[in-house]
Amino acid sequence: MKHLVTALVLTAASASASAGAISTFGNLGAYQSAIGAATETVEDFTNTSHFPISTGILNSSTNLPGIGIAPGDIKTGVTYSTPIGNSFFFNIDAGGGFVGGFLDGFYGGDPNRRLNVAFDSAAGAFGFDTNGLMGSNFDITVNFASGPAYSGNFSISGDGFFGFQSDATDITSVIIDGNGDSTFAFALDNFRFTDAAGGNRVPEPAGLAFLGFAALFASARRKHK
Repeated sequence: MKHLVTALVLTAASASASAGAISTFGNLGAYQSAIGAATETVEDFTNTSHFPISTGILNSSTNLPGIGIAPGDIKTGVTYSTPIGNSFFFNIDAGGGFVGGFLDGFYGGDPNRRLNVAFDSAAGAFGFDTNGLMGSNFDITVNFASGPAYSGNFSISGDGFFGFQSDATDITSVIIDGNGDSTFAFALDNFRFTDAAGGNRVPEPAGLAFLGFAALFASARRKHK
């Protein structure tokens, strides 16, 4: 009995060290239904243009009075960054088919230029709006607190929403790369993220192992009474 309980505990620990599984969404309504009651933050990147973001870093602490960005203009929880180089600027622009400001970076011929998104604390889901300014497709990499990263390529057809949900609250960072087949290395708006994975998901393997352990432990207690 002791060895069986130990095995179940080890199974749960092993499963918890793996990355969550990603579900993808091409519709905002379906995404919001999936995240359920999870708290959602939406960043609209202000209503006007601000460029260039010369530091290559944008978050709630950014203070660039020369272009009109003050601490608190960007919501807490996320840091957006990208390499800065010749013929490349990190911007909040306006227009381009987006409502209000949108976040972009010029391609400038450098394939290493892409948007890095780091969460202050692990997220359960995220999503954003984009359009043809980012090109005909983009690559995305999702990094987790543990386990291998998720990578995918998505086609862009007109204005569209792209959402990603982990079955655990374990997303630590994201890389968005527009592949450089247009002027912009990336262009997106209304970046949204949750602090939990939401209620509409299946239990993780670690959770199932824990439930099995709990039931076995309860059974053992009844037998010894």
